[in-house]
Amino acid sequence: MNENQTTYPTGAQDEEEIDLVALMVTLLHKLKPILLTAVVCAVIAGGLAGVKILRGGAVSAEDQVAYKEALAEYQQKEKDYEFAVQQYELTAKSNEDAQSSVQEALKQAQDYAEKSLLKNLDVYNVWTAQADLYIDSGYKIQPGSAYQNVDPTSALLAAYQKQLVSGDSMNAAADAVGVDVRYLKGVVTVELSQNDSGEYNGVMTLQAYAADQQTAEKILNALLGRLDLIHDKAAAAVCSHSVRVIDQSVTQGVSTELRALQQTSSEDVQNLQSQLVELQSARQALDDNLASAKSTWESAEEPALGGGAASSVAKYLLIGFLLGGVLACGVVVVKFLLDGMVYSASELNRSTGLPVLGALASDRTKKAGKLDAKLYQMEGRPDGSADAEMLCLMAQTIRSRAPEAKNILVTGDLPADQLEALAAALQATEPLRGQSVTAAESILKAAATVPHVVAADAIVLAADCTVTRTDAVREQNEKIVRLGKQILGCIVYE
Repeated sequence: MNENQTTYPTGAQDEEEIDLVALMVTLLHKLKPILLTAVVCAVIAGGLAGVKILRGGAVSAEDQVAYKEALAEYQQKEKDYEFAVQQYELTAKSNEDAQSSVQEALKQAQDYAEKSLLKNLDVYNVWTAQADLYIDSGYKIQPGSAYQNVDPTSALLAAYQKQLVSGDSMNAAADAVGVDVRYLKGVVTVELSQNDSGEYNGVMTLQAYAADQQTAEKILNALLGRLDLIHDKAAAAVCSHSVRVIDQSVTQGVSTELRALQQTSSEDVQNLQSQLVELQSARQALDDNLASAKSTWESAEEPALGGGAASSVAKYLLIGFLLGGVLACGVVVVKFLLDGMVYSASELNRSTGLPVLGALASDRTKKAGKLDAKLYQMEGRPDGSADAEMLCLMAQTIRSRAPEAKNILVTGDLPADQLEALAAALQATEPLRGQSVTAAESILKAAATVPHVVAADAIVLAADCTVTRTDAVREQNEKIVRLGKQILGCIVYE
């Protein structure tokens, strides 16, 4: 191998690796022109579709007939859906009202079942307080008389029976045991005795049932306490009479009649629960039917005369937009691959093997718009705020790597004024203030740079990501090496 031949990292010259992240960021930087190209292509494609439709001529008679039939079917589906919605609203309102009514009735029935004295009785251990009453109206049959007065006994018994099981009498009994009057339903009975001929004989049996002896007695006594008031009312309304208690007792035993009444109360609760379940099922069926009708209606498409011209144009617009975007992206990708520009300081080091002294902000980075600035920040490119500190750091690195160098050359394919400004900035730093820092154009462009290279004690290569190609960096390095010099490092404007 020739001693002056430059070596690069394996595969650097024969095969270039594509940095997918760098390619993606480059596409994002070109987002606006890409979108503009896509829009232009969409407009062109849509225009072509419109011209094609206009040139298609009038719609045939067969197409018109098919369109009318499809339109009629579509309109019928619309009417069916509107009717289904109206029916649903009416039926759903009726169902909601019925559910509310049944729920209220069920709540009352469950409350009654929980607190009712009858519902909570043990039919095999019932206390019964009983009193036998005799009502005497003084009625007598007139012997030998064809005309007899009406016997008022039946009317008196009916009056007492009604008064004892309702109204103030039941309120008094409820107050006596500390419950609401409706919870006494079924635990107070009044039976009227009849003789063998079926006529009432004036005897009335008053019974009160309870789970304990004291409660049964309290209910019965409260009812008996109302007899005087009932007597006065019955006497005023029917006739004068007398009422007396024949017998009063309290017993404990079994009552199958009460069990039948309890079963009736339980059946009422079960029936209400069944009604509520049926109403809820009916409401769910209504909701399901409406959802099905809505799905059918939403799946219906309004027919378009002429083969769907609007949808055809929209399709061409979308295709044109996508093709334009792909085309613009392809152009950007090809340009990215063919340009071979230095993408970043790290990429330059990787592809050429040259050491990097540091990176400075390029004019492109400093003047970037909002989107580009965000992307540069994401990539970690310098924004110029730390350039002064970076120059001092690079100068110190040069001084430490070449402590004996008195003549330092800055070269590269940058504009002459940019190279001179960089050299002056390095010269002005504290580490290189005693050295001579000069600038010279690229050795590939200016022959006058050769003696500067030969005379230099240390050479710094400057590159700018906006103008410098990776191949140009390699060629400059090769020429400098052939002159017997080595590049100390690279300064990259990112």
